[in-house]
Amino acid sequence: MTSPQHLTSPTARSCITKVRVPGKVILSGEHAVVYGTKALACAIQNYAYAHVQDTANAGFRLTIADFSIDQHYTPQQLQQLALATQARHQKFFQSRLPLGHVVANPADFFAAALGASGALDLIKPNHGLHIDLTTDLVVGGGMGSSAALVAAMLAAVFKHLGEPLSQQVLIAKTTQSEHWQHGQSSGLDPFVCIIGGLQEYQLGQGQSHHIGGISRSYLVSTGRPQSSTGECVEVVKKRAVPASVWQQFAQVEAMMLQALEQGSTSELNSAVMQNQRLLDSIGVVPASVSAFIQQVEQRGGAAKICGAGSISGNQGGLVWVVGIESELMVALSQSSGYTYTPMVPDLKGVQDIE
Repeated sequence: MTSPQHLTSPTARSCITKVRVPGKVILSGEHAVVYGTKALACAIQNYAYAHVQDTANAGFRLTIADFSIDQHYTPQQLQQLALATQARHQKFFQSRLPLGHVVANPADFFAAALGASGALDLIKPNHGLHIDLTTDLVVGGGMGSSAALVAAMLAAVFKHLGEPLSQQVLIAKTTQSEHWQHGQSSGLDPFVCIIGGLQEYQLGQGQSHHIGGISRSYLVSTGRPQSSTGECVEVVKKRAVPASVWQQFAQVEAMMLQALEQGSTSELNSAVMQNQRLLDSIGVVPASVSAFIQQVEQRGGAAKICGAGSISGNQGGLVWVVGIESELMVALSQSSGYTYTPMVPDLKGVQDIE
C-alpha cells in the first residue's frame, strides 16, 4: 500500500475530511424552470454530510445509512458503472429506454457519480478511501437530497485528495449525475445547494437575493411521491401545457421575490396561493395534498408543493406553509398525518466542517 507521506494531500492521512451541503426548497417556478422561466429557490438548514478518510484496504468503501448501503468498489468498477450509466442515459435521449431504467439503484447512482467525477485520476495505486454519507434531509421529498449528497461526497473526496473543487466546478460535476436522475436537469438543485441563500435561477445562471423575512414558515412532509421528479417532468411535457401558463409562473415568481425581499406577509400569502393554483392546473398535486392545502387557506394561511409533486399516489413530497401560527400548524399536520419543521434558510452553501 502507498504510504501516507507519498500522497499529494496534506489532509489525506489519518484525519477525516468533513463537508456539509444544505438541501433546498423551490419556492416558485417548479416545472416552469425546465422551460427556461425563472425559478426561486432557497437553501435550508437541513444538510447532507460527507466524511472521507483513508483505509487499509485499497479501493472505495461507500456507506450511506439512509439507503442501507455498505459496499466496496475498485476504481475499475466505479469507472464501469459511470460508463454504463452514461450509456443508458444516452439511450433514454434516443427514446430507447425509460428514464426509470437509467439508474439501477441508489448504490450504483452514487458510485457512478464518483466514477464519472474525475476523482479516479487522483487516487494512488492501492490507496483506500472510506466515504460515509449521512443526511437529515427527507430523501425523495423535494429537498434536493441527491444533489446535496453527491455534492458533499465530491467536495470531500477531492479535498481529501489534495485537489479541492471550486463551487462552479462542483456544480458542474454534481449536475452531471442529476441528469441521470431527471433526464435533463435544469441544474437548479446543485446550484442552490452549493451556493446557498435565496437564489433566482434561470437557464443555468443564478442571482442571489436578500431575504427580508420569512416568519411563520414551515416545511410539511406529505410523504415520498410515488413518481420521480423526472417522471413528473416527462408527463407534464407530454401534456403540452400552453406557453401562457409558464408566463404566469414567471409573473408569480416575481411577485413572490418582491414579497420575500420586503418581508410582506400578505403579498407572500397571495403569491403562494397563486403559485399553487398553477401547479394544480398542470396536474402534479395529489388530491389528499390539495385537501390539506385548502385547510391551510381556510385558516388564513397559504401553502404550495415544493418540487415536482406527483402524478400518482397520495404523497406529494414537501409542502411550504406560510402565514399561520405554530399551534395551528401542529393541529393541521396531526389531523392529516403529516410531519413538519420550521423553514430556516441556509446562507452559506457548501462548507468544510470540523
